Amino acid sequence: MVLSLPDGAVSGEESDHPHASARSGDFPRSAVVLARMRSENFPVASRILPHGLRQHLHALYGFFRLVDFAGDEAPGNRDALLDFLEVDLRRAYQDTARIPIVRALTATVAECGIPHDVLAKLIEANRQDQQVRRYRTFDELLDYCALSANPVGEAVLHVFGRAEPALIALSDRICSALQILEHCQDVAEDYRQDRVYLPTDDMRLFGCQEPDLIASRAPTRLRGLVKFEVDRARRMLEAGAPLVGRLSGMARVAVAGYLAGGRATAAAFAAANHDPLGSDVRPNRGRTFVEWGRLYVLGGTW
Repeated sequence: MVLSLPDGAVSGEESDHPHASARSGDFPRSAVVLARMRSENFPVASRILPHGLRQHLHALYGFFRLVDFAGDEAPGNRDALLDFLEVDLRRAYQDTARIPIVRALTATVAECGIPHDVLAKLIEANRQDQQVRRYRTFDELLDYCALSANPVGEAVLHVFGRAEPALIALSDRICSALQILEHCQDVAEDYRQDRVYLPTDDMRLFGCQEPDLIASRAPTRLRGLVKFEVDRARRMLEAGAPLVGRLSGMARVAVAGYLAGGRATAAAFAAANHDPLGSDVRPNRGRTFVEWGRLYVLGGTW
């Protein structure tokens, strides 16, 4: 069966009313989705990169964020939107996609040889979000990251023609670490959506209760837990850092930027005393650029 929704409900075209609120079944406009790049922890598509590569990275980012919107923010039936995205993703591989952001992906998947299954995992992760609200162990969380984060890095490696098994394995460590850092930043926002991405076993170990996640400031026990998870993520970043040294040219530039953003985010947590509630923990741009240069020159070593 082919799922179909009304054309106007899924178009994602520029609206005549730019300040109109989202309706059930709507996808956001392309410009709104791409504008979110500025709020990421890392440079998504640096202006240093050639125009063609930046276009591919923009196309991927637009798709990733569109899937997240369908699973996290969309009013109405999110499962139906995810089903429609799954159908339209298949259409992108046939050059018949209907949603503008997915149509923009068509050239990228064709020219870069990105397998359908890689991108479909992002949709599966967001389907899982509709059902699974807690993760008991860190290993369970990593299984979720294998769907929600790791395919992003694999797709990027395809853009640079370096999607080799050994490099994908290193990329997976970086991407999972970046996801965990983001979860630590967003503990309050996630909890308000009845989602907790801090493993419940770890919360119990540190004596944390779920109401701690929306306090005005993080209590000592929660700061200890956040530090524990951030340190884990930092070790994973460094375990994946040799990927930079295995790359060259523009691939090295881009991946060094992603890893630099992760390092700068971990540093921002330390500067905030690991309290994501009392302050907005964001990586310092200067620290990111310093780490970026160091990584590019040294190839992933300290």
